[in-house]
Amino acid sequence: MALAIGAVLWCAFVIASTFLPGGPSWPPVAVYLPGFLIVPVVLHTLFRARSNALLCLAHVPKSVLLVGFAIAVGGWLFSFGAIAGKPGTETLCAVAGLVIVLHVAFGLIGVGMVRTGR
Repeated sequence: MALAIGAVLWCAFVIASTFLPGGPSWPPVAVYLPGFLIVPVVLHTLFRARSNALLCLAHVPKSVLLVGFAIAVGGWLFSFGAIAGKPGTETLCAVAGLVIVLHVAFGLIGVGMVRTGR
């Protein structure tokens, strides 16, 4: 869960930097690191939750679920281009938004797994 939270915060920082007048000061490949970090999160979550992923989501506290849903919707808006930073950063925002959505989804399943003791 810490990995998922860290990746979401990093991608939010990357997206926020695309709105600055100078744009991001690092190469666009910096956003792809959290994209690669989704692989261990997904594999670990799917290995442990298996077919009980929806059951695990049922055990997530409602306030955490609503905050996660709001963050995922924001990432989704960036991932398909409804919101983007300065011109030229559309791909960076799309990748960061997709990474946010995936990390939030599997992070919420992870929270449910912790609460159910799986």
